[in-house]
Formats: sequence, structure tokens, C-alpha cells
Amino acid sequence: MMITILMATFNGEKYIDEQIQSILSQSVDNWKLIIQDDCSTDSTVRIIQKYLVKYPDKITIVQRQSPSRSAKTNFISMLEMAKSDYVMTCDQDDIWLPNKVELTLKKMRDMECEYGKDIPLLVHTDLKVVNENLEVVAESMFRYQNLDSRRISFNNLLVQNIVTGCTMMFNRPLLNLADNVPDESIMHDWWFALVAAAFGKIGFVKEPTILYRQHRSNEIGAKDVRSFLYNLKRSLDKEGNRVALQCRYNQAAAFLGLFEKELTDECLRYLKAYISIPNYMKIKRIKIIWDYDFWMTGFVRKCGQILYI
Repeated sequence: MMITILMATFNGEKYIDEQIQSILSQSVDNWKLIIQDDCSTDSTVRIIQKYLVKYPDKITIVQRQSPSRSAKTNFISMLEMAKSDYVMTCDQDDIWLPNKVELTLKKMRDMECEYGKDIPLLVHTDLKVVNENLEVVAESMFRYQNLDSRRISFNNLLVQNIVTGCTMMFNRPLLNLADNVPDESIMHDWWFALVAAAFGKIGFVKEPTILYRQHRSNEIGAKDVRSFLYNLKRSLDKEGNRVALQCRYNQAAAFLGLFEKELTDECLRYLKAYISIPNYMKIKRIKIIWDYDFWMTGFVRKCGQILYI
């Protein structure tokens, strides 16, 4: 079974070499890597091209003619390039541990045996958080960010995404359902997680499969939610919290607009309840969150919800 790995790049000269090397060092080789560069102005493309010469059957590069201006848009525009049964998405600045593809594919096949190959399936994994010099910051991103891998029900994912795109593998049935990603989606991984929760299944590999590199240029990264200073800064960012909350409502409304006729009654009930929250006074909002389990993970996050809803 062939796997397509989609990597979006932009000015990644500092780390791209190590990332490609880590993919080439995987314990299985049934993959092809498609790299789409988002109009880089550094030597990213030149670094990639040296690999094209060595591995023309494994690596392909596509150069955008105009900038997408976001990792989300760049990834979404690549989805149509994947023609395989399975697809993985990849950042330019991490390190894939040697058994990442093997472990993820094994979980995918186990799920296919349990649920069938025609069911939309998504697999994601834990990550080892490292700094820019690959020094370990946290052995588990899920513990570091106080995330619960069991909260994969549709109502849980409406409120909080726990799927990290650079660990994802999804199958063809999920891609066929989820590839029409609307502008209102917050990130491509969150959208795919919602579709998988509504129409299929999500699996998790507890073992970290990536060195998740944190550096100043990260568009999205891992934050230590146990940090007092981090929580203080977040709690004081009134406008940022309200914008983030509105983005969640917008994403849910877009999901309803696209899939209303195909959704189960339960998913419809969750969506309509969640989208309705802004229409009520605070006590009623809290009651809806309680009744439908729209809580985020962790005491601090729950307090933030109560404060800003």
C-alpha cells in the first residue's frame, strides 16, 4: 500500500535538510514525498532539488506561482495531489523518528480490520517536544499540554482539537469526504478530525513518532499550559480569546452548512447546540456547555471558557 506524504515548505532552509533525511531513514519505504514550496525566498528549493537528483522516484517538488500566505492554505491546495490509499501531512522543521510511518500504518491497518476499509479513518500520534537544537523539552506533548487523547467525540472536537497535523495519517474515504475544506476551518488537521469524528473513527498511537521542534518561526507550536506566566498572558488576552471562540463557532457553522444532510441526528444536535451558544445569556451558555460536554481539557482551560463565553 503506497503512502503519499505531503510537505508544505516556506523559507525552511534551516531545518528542511534534517527533515527530509529523517523521512528517507524510515523503517519502511512504501511512500512518496510531495513537497509544495510556498514561494520561498531562501535556499529551501535548492536544498530540496539536490534530493530530487538522488531520489527522483521518491520525491517530487511543486513550486507555487503565488504565495498562499498560510500553512493551512498551502496544505489544503496539496490534497488533490495525493492519489494513494493513505496520506500523511508533514511540516518542514521536525524530525520523524525512524518508525513513524511503520507505527502509524500498523494502527491504520488494525482499524481497517476492526471497522472496514470503506470507513473514513484518521490516525495520529504523540510527539516529543524539543527545542531548536533538538534538546528534549517534554517526552510527551499530550502531557506537556494537558491533552486527553480519549476526547475524540464529535462534541469534544468542536471545542478543542487534539490532532496534530504533522502526525496525521488518513485514508482515501476520509480524504474524499474532507477535501472540500472551507475558509472558516481553523486548521486542516482540525477539519479532518471533525470529519473523522462525525463519519468515521480516530485512532491514537501513544508512542511519540516525531521530534516536534519549537523555534521562533513556528506558526503553531506546543505551549506549556502548566506555566503560570503562559496562563496569565492567555487570561489577559481578552480580544484574542474572543476571536478564537468566534472562529470555533464559524468553523462549526461551516461544517453544518456542508454536511447537514449527511450527519447523524446526534451530530446535528451537537452542532446546533454549539452554534446557538452566543445567542444566550451567560448562565444559559454555561448550561449548554455542561449539558453537551463542550468543556475543554484541564481546569485552567475550563476557567477560561467560563470567563470568555
